[in-house]
Amino acid sequence: MDLSSAAGIRQGSESGQILDADNPRDSRLLEVIQHGEMPPAGEGEPLSDQQIKIIRRWIDGGAHFGTEQTDESLALNQHDILPIVLLRCSTCHGRQTQQGGLDLRTKASMLAGGKSGPAFVPGDPTTSLMIQKIVAEEMPPRPELASHSVKPVTPHELELLSEWIASGATEVELMPDAPSTEPDPLVSDEDRQFWAFQPPQEVKPPTVDDADLIRNPIDAFVLRKIKEAGLELAPQASDAVLLRRIFFDLTGLPPSPDEIKSFLADTDPAAYDRWIDFLLESPRYGERWGQYWLDLAGYSDSEGVQDSDPIRPHAWRYRDYVIRSFNANKPYDRFLLEQIAGDELLDYENAAEITGELYDNLVATGFLRMTSIEL
Repeated sequence: MDLSSAAGIRQGSESGQILDADNPRDSRLLEVIQHGEMPPAGEGEPLSDQQIKIIRRWIDGGAHFGTEQTDESLALNQHDILPIVLLRCSTCHGRQTQQGGLDLRTKASMLAGGKSGPAFVPGDPTTSLMIQKIVAEEMPPRPELASHSVKPVTPHELELLSEWIASGATEVELMPDAPSTEPDPLVSDEDRQFWAFQPPQEVKPPTVDDADLIRNPIDAFVLRKIKEAGLELAPQASDAVLLRRIFFDLTGLPPSPDEIKSFLADTDPAAYDRWIDFLLESPRYGERWGQYWLDLAGYSDSEGVQDSDPIRPHAWRYRDYVIRSFNANKPYDRFLLEQIAGDELLDYENAAEITGELYDNLVATGFLRMTSIEL
């Protein structure tokens, strides 16, 4: 087992992996450290409790490697705690509602407190009001869990919150993960050989029998595989069947009787290609294929919360954005960028007018609001 590099840690030992991504606390590495098996007796100074905590926290956080990490950045800080507080407490003490005048979204607002005083006392979790409320099961209020779609603070989350307060509620500024020309330590030389990272190269289509069946270069590759598998092509579909197939495939709708007649009467060899272009330009194309993206994004016209199921009055804007993007043949990288960070692409706050591009950029971020994940 080699622990001197990220590759060695990922590779593990003769007994298998030493990091368990699905169950971090069951990782073999953490087990031998906590039980004092490593380092072996007499071969090094045992790790301190604080060092073990740092390793455990690193494994819990996904065991990421990077030269930017330091002991300070690995220490428990607001980046570990605020997601817990926002998940469990922000419904009553967040941006829209601040019951008792308490806002728990930042360390500063926690210390400012509400009508009952500061939410916590740095260095003393036992006298901290928020810890007392959580332990007494008063926060979040048990009778309101279902109506607010939140769950109680878990024992592990309470442990982290108490430890953070006991350590003085450390705040650190994490360095941004900015691109550079330096090799990424998370990407091995073996990773770089993956086919998707290789520059595209021209490949000559294979020579096959029945060349008269080849309509385009891709057919040659398909036909070769069919022959290798000992199979034969199915009989060629009739023109009417072919037209129905492309209609259902591209728009999800059948052709009308008049469209079938028009297609069958057209003797131009390019007729098929023209119908493909016609269907790709149809608004129905975006509606047909946009549904797959909307399903993956978790699109819904309502919240789906308990029995009330409140309507999302503006969700349709995101739905229509997706359909427009497919119909406009928007590049995939741009499609993703707009949905992940559309509000950062243009200065909408100081814009003289809301242009179509600006509108799409903002509406695209509805992707981040669509799915309701049960935690």
